[in-house]
Amino acid sequence: MKIILLNGPPGCGKDFAGQILMDLLPKSVVVKFAKELKERTHALYRLMNIYGQPFAHDAFEHCKDTPVAEFHGRTPRLCYIAVSENLIKPLHGDYIFGEWLANAMEAAPMYDTFIVTDSGFAEEAEVLIKRFGKDNVQLIRIHREGHDFSSDSRSYLDLGVQCHDVMNCGTPAFAQSLKTCLSSVGW
Repeated sequence: MKIILLNGPPGCGKDFAGQILMDLLPKSVVVKFAKELKERTHALYRLMNIYGQPFAHDAFEHCKDTPVAEFHGRTPRLCYIAVSENLIKPLHGDYIFGEWLANAMEAAPMYDTFIVTDSGFAEEAEVLIKRFGKDNVQLIRIHREGHDFSSDSRSYLDLGVQCHDVMNCGTPAFAQSLKTCLSSVGW
């Protein structure tokens, strides 16, 4: 099993990079540390689908920085951060989202590569490194002009694994940079 951690500020292109990498790597899938957080936050706010299940983790992706009625006039991002930092992590530890994701990954043996598009907390990523091995994890830090962590609780990481810094300054060049990251480690 191989793991690619994408790390960068909001709007830098992590999800886009995840799609590019998934197209380059057979038997790969995009996953997120925040999937459980978002679904549990939706349940807390009683945001349920017609089957009584919490809205999918990406239900508010198109408006995550816009105040919405479903979150009582707050942005989804603000609510996710508040639930994470004020409820779940204080109760269960800073590593908990890493544990939940590692368990989900182990339950999905049909994939060879997991592309984590929301890596930003060392404690979460370290769970994956310990469980799956340092040589099986690659970190790609994405930089993009005009984007920083000022509206987010994450930051750039240094995890002691193979690491690449990539500038997102346009689709063809960005895609080529990501492909170069893969080839430099033989993936």
